[in-house]
Amino acid sequence: MPLTLTDPVVTLGTRRVGADEPVLLVAEAGSNHNGDPGLARELIDATADAGWEAVKFQLFRSEWMYPPTCGMVETPMGRVDFFEVVREGQLPPAWLPELKAHAESRGLLFLCSPFDLEAVEWLDRLGVDGFKIASPELNHLPLLAAAAATGRPLVCSSGISTLADIEEALGQIRAVNPLAEVVLLHCVSAYPCPPEESNLAVIETLERAFGLPVGFSDHTTDPELVPAVAVAAGACLIEKHITLSRDLRGPDHPFALEPDEMRQMAAIVREMGMVPREKRLAAVGRYFGEDSGIAILGHGRKEIMPSERPLYPGDKRSVHAVRTIAVGETLGPHNLRVLRSERNLAPGLHPRFWPTILGARAVRPLALGDGLRWEHLVQSAS
Repeated sequence: MPLTLTDPVVTLGTRRVGADEPVLLVAEAGSNHNGDPGLARELIDATADAGWEAVKFQLFRSEWMYPPTCGMVETPMGRVDFFEVVREGQLPPAWLPELKAHAESRGLLFLCSPFDLEAVEWLDRLGVDGFKIASPELNHLPLLAAAAATGRPLVCSSGISTLADIEEALGQIRAVNPLAEVVLLHCVSAYPCPPEESNLAVIETLERAFGLPVGFSDHTTDPELVPAVAVAAGACLIEKHITLSRDLRGPDHPFALEPDEMRQMAAIVREMGMVPREKRLAAVGRYFGEDSGIAILGHGRKEIMPSERPLYPGDKRSVHAVRTIAVGETLGPHNLRVLRSERNLAPGLHPRFWPTILGARAVRPLALGDGLRWEHLVQSAS
């Protein structure tokens, strides 16, 4: 049975987002501030100067995202100690009030992604216009519950997720807040995503399945054709990583748009938005060539795409030990967390089992970073 909203329009700040509204452009500044608040402000300025309408940052702490034993990982910037790279990309919470004020002074919506429960509390107190739930967090059910409980709009990416994953996430959100405003984003979690794997026909699939406004989190490096096809496919919102220069060091700079490309993207999205929806794909053909959008539209089945298969399920959340756990030890937040596994660690139990795990006792030892599996625990007698 599809989960539906009675009103398929979501309000982010002062902006209505939906199929019949202008496409909202969201600049994913992410961790491309490189630890420099001045650079963070410049990213906000670049967003406004390019004619985009919203900027988004990420509020995370490495120890609440990955086990410190996640090891060396291949990234767009080469092979790196991934835990340390994530630590270097953290945004200090103390920056947030100034960044939000600066964004608002430039007429922008201010969105942010929380990656743990304390981040939800910080951002709620700050008064962000909405929470962005990153694709790997879509199965972090405790995080979804906390975000939904605030009553703020949620923009949920669906990379490395199946239709069943999305349905479970929405079920968790609705269980906490039946009236929650949700925008779904189609996404292929590859960095960068090959344009031919964009599979943008999934936008309509998600609209039909869940009755929600659907946008696109675009990880391709294309500033024009892919966004144009996304508009033609019905995206109500397009999010894309931005940078001042792809030559800057950091895992997200190499596939982000530079300011000139941001302006190009805004121009084509606005132009396509003036075309009636049923005529947009033909308009793409006139702009870029008759068959240019066919491969990018794809087959429309929501599935894990080839380029993101290496991340599934390791980049999803599961339960991991955050210190050595001895046989007989009681399990709980003092020794377990809901973390991403990355490629070097075996995932643990799905976060849906967190309430079941609490209070159980380990029947096998766990090392720091181990994924908790059923054979590690037994329910306590009490």
